[in-house]
Amino acid sequence: MSARAVLQLTQFASMAELRNDHRWVERLCRVKQACIGISHGDYPEMSDNPLSVETALSMVRELRELLLDYVAGGPARAPRYKVLRDALVGDDRLRDRLPSLVVEYENLVDLWQFLKYQSSSKVERQELVRQQFDAVARALSGASPSESGSGQFAAITTDKLFKGWYRLSQDEMEPQRLLATARKITVQVCCSIVDAHYNSREIRGGNEELSQVFGMTQDVLLAISSNNDKQLIVADVITGAAALRKTFDAILERLGQTALDPDEQRRLARMGVDAMLSAAMSLLSCWYMLQSGSSPRGAA
Repeated sequence: MSARAVLQLTQFASMAELRNDHRWVERLCRVKQACIGISHGDYPEMSDNPLSVETALSMVRELRELLLDYVAGGPARAPRYKVLRDALVGDDRLRDRLPSLVVEYENLVDLWQFLKYQSSSKVERQELVRQQFDAVARALSGASPSESGSGQFAAITTDKLFKGWYRLSQDEMEPQRLLATARKITVQVCCSIVDAHYNSREIRGGNEELSQVFGMTQDVLLAISSNNDKQLIVADVITGAAALRKTFDAILERLGQTALDPDEQRRLARMGVDAMLSAAMSLLSCWYMLQSGSSPRGAA
């Protein structure tokens, strides 16, 4: 849309407001807001044609990530929400498939009020958003050959973790490097679980700090188990994993503060590696239990 067309439409909307032409005011104000956004290069080109499957899928994913980020405490990108929401709701083929909360609430303020009273938990709000978007995202992915099998996130397999653990147990690197490697592997496992759950890296925001991603993984497992009869099992797994991580932290602290002979340092480092990767394996196995009841046996 040209800058001149944008200017003409915004002037038309302003004239309707001045004449108190109520029949046109609401409609033209929407056009005006959209056009102002387009003139600043922030919004996609408007079209009278139905959205292509690829475009619709891209917009659905962007809207989902925008909302997941928002309910997690991120910025309120209200103008972008409205543009994405209006474009999707305006497509007759998509309207019935869209999340009810998106169809019902035209702006983020009203949507936030709804989510706030649905749950006081950030994780439960994110889970509600994710569940509502799952059906339309899957439907569009299946209808789009170019999107088939792409853009999907999967957790690390238990086989891959076990093989990495075994290789580390055979390595003769110095104790501090052993512990740092075990920490790095655990971070990778936790990140893969969180990313697979939300089918996006946006929720982590690039965060790879162990305590943060460990906690996010626990939140994910608890959120999933809230919908089935495995809550007590998951709670026990999380408690055990947290205890193992504390053991790892205690060993790391002892190695840094106490003068130990080399053999004792290696022994403690091996204990720390086993504690940390046991915690990672318990969380990963729990994730697969909640997904399908068993752990997939994948290649390294």
